[in-house]
Amino acid sequence: MNPDEELVYEVDENDRILRIVRRGELTDNNLRHRSVDILFRDKAGRILVHRRAEVKRVFPKYYDMFVAGMVPAGESYDQAARREAAEEVGQRNIVLRPVGRWRFDDDRVPQWGSVYTATVTGPVVPQPEEVEWFGFLTEAELEESIAQNQFCPDSLYFYRRMRGQAV
Repeated sequence: MNPDEELVYEVDENDRILRIVRRGELTDNNLRHRSVDILFRDKAGRILVHRRAEVKRVFPKYYDMFVAGMVPAGESYDQAARREAAEEVGQRNIVLRPVGRWRFDDDRVPQWGSVYTATVTGPVVPQPEEVEWFGFLTEAELEESIAQNQFCPDSLYFYRRMRGQAV
């Protein structure tokens, strides 16, 4: 299925569902939506970081420290997180640890993000349509990368919120 045809929720400032819309309409009109954001660590505690594929409609070739995606109509945040983990990086049967749910106010990608952490349980198998590069970075290396590269603004916001940093 064309991703633009996927049905997703448009939500208000309080995360109440307003209506179901096609993903393409939501993206074209910068409507507030629900997202899931999973920060994966390996057994050594390093963070999975990736660069988004060039074909991505929003923030192509930006870096990201989350495996993330929109919550489709009919799915809960937890269901969407499990699906995204399996689809984007091949992680199945993971233990999701909820961190928080925050509103991100931005003209391009307004959203409610449900943020999780999880540990990589097997080989990382990135979906080529989603991920063009990945690696594991220590927190210090990630901070260096944030200073040097373009990261998705919503991910930076959620990362700082989960770490208790000023946003």
